[in-house]
Amino acid sequence: MLSTTALLLMLHFVTADLPPYIKVCQRKDPSVDKCIRNAVEELRPRMVEGIPELNVPGIEPLSLGQIALARGPQGAKLTAVVNDVKVWGPSNFVIEELKSDLDNNRFDFKLLLPKLEFNGKYKMDIQVLLLRLQGRGDITGTFKDYACNVTMRGHKEKRGEEEYLIFDPFKVKLRVGQSSIDLTNLFDGDPVLGPATNRVINENSQVFLQEISPVLERSLGELFTEMANKITSKFTYKELFP
Repeated sequence: MLSTTALLLMLHFVTADLPPYIKVCQRKDPSVDKCIRNAVEELRPRMVEGIPELNVPGIEPLSLGQIALARGPQGAKLTAVVNDVKVWGPSNFVIEELKSDLDNNRFDFKLLLPKLEFNGKYKMDIQVLLLRLQGRGDITGTFKDYACNVTMRGHKEKRGEEEYLIFDPFKVKLRVGQSSIDLTNLFDGDPVLGPATNRVINENSQVFLQEISPVLERSLGELFTEMANKITSKFTYKELFP
């Protein structure tokens, strides 16, 4: 026969509540969008370093890996490779708009990323007629006021008698705000070419942003998808949206 202590322990695990940082939203709540928004805000402090007990990865720094850039004809060509790119600031997103469709498991967010800072290692090669300029060193930069649209679509997955919400890969679309980029040791630290090239790069930063934006969109989408699925796969649909 079970002891009273053992019975109480069993009852505790059977009726264990969700963690306090996972906020439940009622499906029929007319303000369910506001509830979901508050639930995301509740999770924000844990997004930076992740949630080890749920195996949720941290969002910062966000690693982008390698970014390659090639522009211009053969006689005036610029090629650059940026490695080990890491981004800080995604966790400071501001939710400007949220629309949910729980019947179809769809969530649409409009976010603002006030400030993103990144660094990495670059290698650059510029060929202008017979003149060839090369450089390698550190690259740092700041992006401000990025608008970000995030579309989350999911489906219910049956496990035994319970259903769980599983998300398809998130779709993330960025709209560029302000940017500044700085490269150190350009052309072996040349006091004239280095600063001049940095000015040209910043005046034409859209060229660089055209290359980094798709990588940033893909990386944010993959990370947000993984974070969401790590959480929703641990709790039933009815627990999250009773």
